[in-house]
Amino acid sequence: MRITALFPLACAIVGFILSMLCLFAGSKKAFMEDYHIITLNTSTLGHNILGSDDPSATTTSSAAAATATSTADKIGDFFTDIKDNVTDTIENEFNDLVADIADKLAKELGIHQWYSLHLLDMCEGEYKPNATAKGASKNVTSCSNRTAMYDFDLDEVLNQQLEVGPLKINLSDINWPDDIQKGLDTLNVAFNAVFILYAIGIAAAGLAIIASLVAFFLHGSRLISFGNWGLASLSFICLLVSSALVTYVMNKAVHIINKYGNDVGAYAYKGTKYLIITWVAVAVMFLASAAWVLEFFVGKRKERREYTEKSHRSRGWGRSRKSDEAQLRRAGV
Repeated sequence: MRITALFPLACAIVGFILSMLCLFAGSKKAFMEDYHIITLNTSTLGHNILGSDDPSATTTSSAAAATATSTADKIGDFFTDIKDNVTDTIENEFNDLVADIADKLAKELGIHQWYSLHLLDMCEGEYKPNATAKGASKNVTSCSNRTAMYDFDLDEVLNQQLEVGPLKINLSDINWPDDIQKGLDTLNVAFNAVFILYAIGIAAAGLAIIASLVAFFLHGSRLISFGNWGLASLSFICLLVSSALVTYVMNKAVHIINKYGNDVGAYAYKGTKYLIITWVAVAVMFLASAAWVLEFFVGKRKERREYTEKSHRSRGWGRSRKSDEAQLRRAGV
């Protein structure tokens, strides 16, 4: 048995598991939702139409104004009576007001408070306890069907929900920028490439696990070491390129959404946890590949040494035989 094969075997197993998680994270409701690629916060989407002629918007605006007036009166009282506690009280009143508006906005529009993009689907839901609470968690309402090479069509999703919502409006009514979906359409091509590369990387890592087990039981074959190196290297390269593409797409998509969407209340955030596991998968497959390179050259050196020793033994046996024959001739035999 080749004990040294255990290290690249362990690396291949870890790389296989992590890359599988990257592929299937968020593929069903509440499964690794925190490992999203991008999350879009829409809890304040449509705040720019609060002052429109729409009755619902006017009601919301009036309620907000009344609450703001009440808050201003309280601030005046605090300044005159309790100066030491004024800052904390104002902040609490303001935070409560913002949280209340954020929770009501999405509901009034008929949309969800957040949408998260994964490699195979998109999930949506609400924030708990509310959208502005520190450390708020995400409550998953539903996810789209699992689809290979999923295209992130944000405009279509939001438009459908707005049209059937209480206000019966569409994206143009909230001044939703067309540049957001145009940018995402361009990035969808890169997402399709990422899916293919992940699939190849996962398959190569799986084969590397099997080949490593073969190498563990078959001692001394450099051909097996070379084959293992090829599989580990293929997985490493595919995962490296896919991770680089995911990182680029993630940064670019967040930039596009925030650049054009912040004015209408849309905010995008990167999936840091997803980046961690995809780059760790790259790292362990690199270690597996490097281990097989080392194993190959160590095996080559060992074979050369064994060949040299065998050659020396052969020459030594030949000299000993000639010496014995010479002694026999001198003895007249």
